[in-house]
Amino acid sequence: MKNRTSILLHLLFAIIVIVELTGRFVDNINLEYLVKPLIMIWIAVYFMIFKKKKTFTVPVLLAFFFSWLGDNFLMFSGKNDLFFFAGVGGFFCAQVSYIYTFSRYSEKGGKGFLQKNPLIALLFLAYMAGILILLFPGLEGMMKPIIMVYALSLVGMSMMALNRLARVGRSSFLLVFIGSILFLLSDSMIALNKFYDEFWLAGFWIMITYISAQYLIMRGLILEEKA
Repeated sequence: MKNRTSILLHLLFAIIVIVELTGRFVDNINLEYLVKPLIMIWIAVYFMIFKKKKTFTVPVLLAFFFSWLGDNFLMFSGKNDLFFFAGVGGFFCAQVSYIYTFSRYSEKGGKGFLQKNPLIALLFLAYMAGILILLFPGLEGMMKPIIMVYALSLVGMSMMALNRLARVGRSSFLLVFIGSILFLLSDSMIALNKFYDEFWLAGFWIMITYISAQYLIMRGLILEEKA
């Protein structure tokens, strides 16, 4: 029964994603208005149906909810910069929720990979520094601290995803960590396209990496077993 439900849900998801990416490819914002709000709703519903662990349900759903808010606010960022700030705020709360989930819950307990190898964190911080160096000349006023704080939360989320290594099963770890890297790339592209230099089909590449990121994180968390 669950296999049939999964297949039907994935067919629906494929339609949502195809319409969203088509809208981005042909630059038709009306298609995005139609389906973008459905992406995180679908991910939350799928997670609730197939999750194995109940203890982290609330923080995971909060991450999905704040991502949903961020998605909706960013859709209107072209009309008013306040929507962009609100979208960043939504995703900041989503990253904090993910950080809490990745660091607080595990199958095996004990220290994770990053705790045992703290110098690896320098790679993430170096990446963040490189992006900020490119962005800062194009940022004005409050945008500099806002983008810096969000960048820290985004990099922190990916670091905590890496720290799950040895604390959860291999498949769960890989899906979540790959998803976190795609999330990092997607948001980096948003920032570079907006504040550094626009690039070809930016919206398409941003959304395909973002959707993949949220999907992989969700699937990885589904695989996390009870402690």
